[in-house]
Amino acid sequence: MSGFLEKLNRAAAIGTILALGWYLIRVVPQLTSGPLDDVSWKGEMMIAVVIFVVTLIADSIRAAIASREELVEADVLDDERDDVIERRGDAWGGHAMHAVAFIALILLVLDFDPFWAANTLFVGAMLAGLTSMLVKWMSYRGGV
Repeated sequence: MSGFLEKLNRAAAIGTILALGWYLIRVVPQLTSGPLDDVSWKGEMMIAVVIFVVTLIADSIRAAIASREELVEADVLDDERDDVIERRGDAWGGHAMHAVAFIALILLVLDFDPFWAANTLFVGAMLAGLTSMLVKWMSYRGGV
């Protein structure tokens, strides 16, 4: 049986995949259909963030309800293994996010359209989050 933090990690991954998938399906086709100024992306980005947050909250509540007995019996939310896994995943996700921020900064310094910097940050942040979640999942499954 997976632990509570592992279920929360899964909930975040599901929310990220749904939000990023929805956003890319809405925005990428517009890139080939006309000038960059005509691409509608700001509203779609905000909707994707809402999709992520709502999905995360709903799945977190569901995970808490499903793990209620486990949490009561253990009388503890996490253990040393969870702490190690969280640190490892967060470190990898942080490294990925640093690279994304650096790329976005370069795009801004080189006077690229703000569309590219904003989308680099948005898509990159989602992918950095998925990197963190993947490392955590591999750590749970690989045994830490």
